[in-house]
Amino acid sequence: MKMFSQFFTIILIAFLFLGGKSFAQDNEQPLLIVSFNMVSMSNMGTVSRIADSLFIPILKELVDEGMIYSFGQFNHAWGDEWNYNLWYTAKDMASFEKFWDEYVKRVSERHPGSFAAVTKYFNAHKDNIYTIRKQYPVPPVR
Repeated sequence: MKMFSQFFTIILIAFLFLGGKSFAQDNEQPLLIVSFNMVSMSNMGTVSRIADSLFIPILKELVDEGMIYSFGQFNHAWGDEWNYNLWYTAKDMASFEKFWDEYVKRVSERHPGSFAAVTKYFNAHKDNIYTIRKQYPVPPVR
């Protein structure tokens, strides 16, 4: 019985390390990344102006360069307290990570301190990453 337990443990560890890697490589799915933020209503205009003037032009560049498929910003109309939100769609996690590194680099070089200038208005923040199962129309292949 002890030999069986050891064998089972080895198989389980191998599956967790090798099986997960294989899944990630063979089944990359497009992603929807959503950044949710709580902003006081009195600061929504300020946050929007900062984003529109500093961040949005750089995001447009990165979409045009093919680093991500798309991005967008949406505000709370009815529902919960997460009222200033951004979303990004990317080919896969590796593509998103590459995009994010470049995005942070460009914003930091062109507008030092801008992330701190906008996040000081965030009462709370959370990110979610979703896999996209269905989408119509399908994004163009780049």
